[in-house]
Amino acid sequence: MTPAPRPPEPARPLGAVWLVANRTSRSTDDGRITALLAALAAAGARLAGQSDFPREPAPTAAALTAAGIDTLVVLGGDGTLGAAAAAAAGWEGQFLALPGGTMNLLPRALHGDTGVEAIVAAAGQGCLTHVPVVRAGGHISHCRIIIGPLTRWARARENARHGRLWRVWQAVRLALARGFLGGVKVAGQPGRHPGVLVMPSAQGLEIALFSGRGLGDAMAVAVNWLLGDWRGAAAVTAFTAPELVAGRRRTLRCLFDGELRRLPAPARFVPGWSDLRYIRTL
Repeated sequence: MTPAPRPPEPARPLGAVWLVANRTSRSTDDGRITALLAALAAAGARLAGQSDFPREPAPTAAALTAAGIDTLVVLGGDGTLGAAAAAAAGWEGQFLALPGGTMNLLPRALHGDTGVEAIVAAAGQGCLTHVPVVRAGGHISHCRIIIGPLTRWARARENARHGRLWRVWQAVRLALARGFLGGVKVAGQPGRHPGVLVMPSAQGLEIALFSGRGLGDAMAVAVNWLLGDWRGAAAVTAFTAPELVAGRRRTLRCLFDGELRRLPAPARFVPGWSDLRYIRTL
């Protein structure tokens, strides 16, 4: 994998910040946003812009530049962080990713399990760095991509996050009926796979293939995913590769950081680096 476009360097003071917060996330509410604003003020930051995402769009690079923003601060899940990064592509400022969702994979990679207020307090002493990403079909993932019929479990998982128990049951029935039918052909690998997981790393792509058969394997991976990460299921093969080519003829169902995308097959997934630079406090 090629080196990052620019080497790490010390983070700058937060300065003028634009806050993007997703109140629709179960982990982000008015109380947490108020506490974050207080932490930003204590760290010497000045609020110069704010977006209530997704009701209001995340700021573009042009909007951030025109407002004189030093730091884009995003509080939300991995999908919110990805949407904000896509909107700000080409901007030269620094991005502070804060955990405000369920998995929080990108904030964990940058800050560990540290709380929001502690991350903000340490941001000025952190480093500024590009992060590994996966690119495919004009889309970018900062955390993980799930490919194949297993993406149908996303609806069950989303309803579970929001406590919609009846809808969880309906979605689970649909996923059991369709979520393990057929599969995705992966170049260089035998058979078809109901689920393919692709995650970025500095060494390339971390890939996990679900190859289970029967209801027992299906339920095992379903339970692992509903509780967290389905790589823990027994019928999963994991490895690292420089790229991944998936699919043959049918359009691929893919979840890019939780957001559904459909890619024409065959689709090529390649590692790379983020356009923006992120504050890392680890």
